[in-house]
Amino acid sequence: MSKERVLIETMGYIKKEANLSTVENNIISNTLVLESLHPFPGYHGKNLPEQTSPRSLFLIVNKEYTYEEVARITKKVKQEFKHDFNASIGNIYFKTTSYSCIRIKYLKSFTFLSELQSLYQSEGVKFAKKKQIDSMGLIVIRKLFYVEEIEEGIYRDINESSKFYVDVPIDLTWDDFKGKIFHIRNNIDNSNFDAAQGVFYRYKGIVENVRLYICEGEFDKVKQIQKMYTELIQKQQ
Repeated sequence: MSKERVLIETMGYIKKEANLSTVENNIISNTLVLESLHPFPGYHGKNLPEQTSPRSLFLIVNKEYTYEEVARITKKVKQEFKHDFNASIGNIYFKTTSYSCIRIKYLKSFTFLSELQSLYQSEGVKFAKKKQIDSMGLIVIRKLFYVEEIEEGIYRDINESSKFYVDVPIDLTWDDFKGKIFHIRNNIDNSNFDAAQGVFYRYKGIVENVRLYICEGEFDKVKQIQKMYTELIQKQQ
């Protein structure tokens, strides 16, 4: 008898670093939109988003919106907008400043961007004014996750099969997290993976995890990274 699939839909967030730059074209005049050209900077293999499509776009807004506010607005926007996209709220932290944003994924072409902005604008969303940015930022995205638990404490993203999430014992500071990933990367045979911090909100309580972007077919490496990461935390305690 085949094992019943365990599908989970839950809220949470992802924290990661990426180089962000200002989008110059196909935007509403004097608004700030940032793009991440390399959303998975630690990964250099196959299965990355198409080069010709926007990777991750960040519509910078001039106030903090709640998840519910943006979800309701997005539902209205999708009734008018004829192209696929996904929207989440978030914050971007640079060394001297921070921004609130609506993160856009799965948009097929930059040519749709100004229309999408206009629809959000018509629902009362106000955008920050354009400025030149080309810098590394710490990004925190609050989003809905749809995953399959393929082993206890290990999940595969339903929409992006190269993404995995592994349960870890505790939360770490961003610098401590980066240090442990650096150690793992230098002590594993194949270091071609990208990692970010994550959280799932579950009935049993908050679940800390590490998001891995990894080549399909390398599930053993997912388990190896989880084991190495957990052992590093245990040594620290």
